[in-house]
Amino acid sequence: MGIAVIIGTLLVSVMINSAGLFYKQSSTLQEGLNINDTLGKVREAVKQSSGVAATSSATQIVLKVPAINSSGNIITDTFDYIIFFQDQTKLRYKFFPDVISSRKSQDQIFSVSVDSLTFKYLDSQNPPNEVSPASATKVRIILSLKQKTGQNIEVNTATSEASLRND
Repeated sequence: MGIAVIIGTLLVSVMINSAGLFYKQSSTLQEGLNINDTLGKVREAVKQSSGVAATSSATQIVLKVPAINSSGNIITDTFDYIIFFQDQTKLRYKFFPDVISSRKSQDQIFSVSVDSLTFKYLDSQNPPNEVSPASATKVRIILSLKQKTGQNIEVNTATSEASLRND
C-alpha cells in the first residue's frame, strides 16, 4: 500500500509538471503565431499601397491605397488611407476611404499585447538607406509583443520588410 501511494504521488507530480510545461510551450507557440499573423497583415497592407503619406512617423504609418469604384475599377488620382499605430498596448488598424470610393471605413485591433511598434522608411538602394516616409519605396516593420509565461513577462520581437507597389 505504501509503495502504491509513493508511486501514485510521483506519477501525479510528473503529470502536473508535464501539464505546466505543455501550457508554457503552447503559449509560446501561440504568441509566435500571433506575432507572425499580425506582422503579415501589416506587410500585406504595405505591399498593396501606392505610397506612404508624409504624415507617417516611426510609430505610425499612413498608407495610400488606390480608391476603387463599385465595379472594382481604380479611380485615377484618388486614394483611400490605411493607418497602423500603437494605442497603448494595442495595434490599431484604421481604414479611411475617399468619399467616392466604394470601400467601407474600418477600425480594428490586430493585437492587444504590443510592447513596441516601429516603422523604418527605406529606399531601393542596396543596402537601403533610411529616407523620409513620402520618398520610401520599402518599409521595415519592427513589432514587439508581450507574452506572460507563468510569473514572467517575455517580449518577442519580429521584423519584416515590404516594398510598396509601383503604380
